[in-house]
Amino acid sequence: MITLFLPKLASAIPADERAAIEADLMEPITLKLKNRNTVTGNAIRVSEEEIQIASAEGAGEIIFTFQTDEISEISVPGESYKSVATEWMLAGNTEDALELMSMLYAQRGPLLPLLPASESHFFTYYVDLVLNSPKPARAIAIIQTLRPQIEHPAALRALDDSTLKSYQTLELYEQAVPLAEVWVARRKPFGESALGYYVLGAARLRSEAYEEALDLALRPIVFASPIPTDHLAECYAVAIGAALGLRERSYAATLFKEMQTRGFEWPVQDRSLQATLKEISQYIQDHEDIPESH
Repeated sequence: MITLFLPKLASAIPADERAAIEADLMEPITLKLKNRNTVTGNAIRVSEEEIQIASAEGAGEIIFTFQTDEISEISVPGESYKSVATEWMLAGNTEDALELMSMLYAQRGPLLPLLPASESHFFTYYVDLVLNSPKPARAIAIIQTLRPQIEHPAALRALDDSTLKSYQTLELYEQAVPLAEVWVARRKPFGESALGYYVLGAARLRSEAYEEALDLALRPIVFASPIPTDHLAECYAVAIGAALGLRERSYAATLFKEMQTRGFEWPVQDRSLQATLKEISQYIQDHEDIPESH
């Protein structure tokens, strides 16, 4: 039987509100069948081919098994909480959003193979929240569940970005680099994200291929528009590291000053770039009157 184990996080949501959400999410699901019958109950086994439902019958229950091609629609309780989670996330209330998304994923995850693709699209936001949480490794398993269900090209690109970001965040560079190479080959440097250029440039920096690292990192910087570009700060950091590796310290300092002028903060989450920050900060302290970034 599929038991709904709602995650017991260090709760950001007030206890009474969380209890109400849990109660709503544990309500039975409803299957609308193509023969116009309706069955309500709790899913006890789900696959791509069939679903078993335990439905209350007097003091006991009865088990129904349906092939997926017999089902016209599945209604899952708690639909309104998806909007709440999105609103919290957009408002910057990430702790509450992560907690609610975790509860929704625990409820809906086993059913995703049978639900519309939009359900899986929604959880791409959850991947990003998990990546920025204290346990980012969970993102990989979530991505593996979501990918077979996603069809829309934009949603697939978003999931590809989340996958690449997951491997980079977890320092799984052997997995990240091939994905970054594909990313750079398929994307333009003037898009909304510079993620692939950052990941591949950082890989070249780690292998001391400084000229290639500099070229990769500068592409989105040169083409940057007034529209915010994700991961541009990381590209600046890689470019600075590559310039230092090429002994172009004055140019590295110029890039650092430009980075600060544009309001970018140093990407402290990437441990491989912290030595670069220390080196450029020391150089600037010794040679130029440029405020040090923290």
